[in-house]
Amino acid sequence: MDAVTDDDLILMYRQGDAEAFEVLFDRYHAPVYNFARTMVGPCDGAAEEVLQETFLSVARSAGQYAPRGQFRCWLMRIVRNRCLNRIQSQRARQALRAPDAPDLANLPGQEPSPPGRAEAAEREAAIRAAIADLPDRQREAIALFAFEQLTYRQIAGVLDMPVNTVKTLIHRARAALAQSLETLRKECQGEL
Repeated sequence: MDAVTDDDLILMYRQGDAEAFEVLFDRYHAPVYNFARTMVGPCDGAAEEVLQETFLSVARSAGQYAPRGQFRCWLMRIVRNRCLNRIQSQRARQALRAPDAPDLANLPGQEPSPPGRAEAAEREAAIRAAIADLPDRQREAIALFAFEQLTYRQIAGVLDMPVNTVKTLIHRARAALAQSLETLRKECQGEL
């Protein structure tokens, strides 16, 4: 079924072919998980939960999908909405917490790296931390562009905004990431 399009698979699923849904899941579970992990972080299995919620939503709303060759954009919009709901929910819970309670979910370095991979893990952590510090819209746009390799037009469809706005967000995100990583590099050199 590798040659079958996403639209064909969703239509087959609507007609009761469960294997078609499995093929869609196999095609897209990694990109959905990676995007969710970028948006909500790796802590507490949140990305895994977003993955599950996303595909449940796809299964439930398959009848509403209009097959126009835009399945990936439709899917990424669903995962984005799930992530935004989770982020909003986390912020609400944090607001209810005592103001002096530490936010353990956002502490850097939650996952210690093995000694042989320390440098690579530190670099990845620095990049993820820099991405996490971006404003929400920039983080969404750069994650869809860099990790999911969507086009500007596809990202505009997922984020429901003009293509030029997407280009601006990605440009600003790249500039902010470059500045953040350069600052980190300078700090590291100063420690040596």
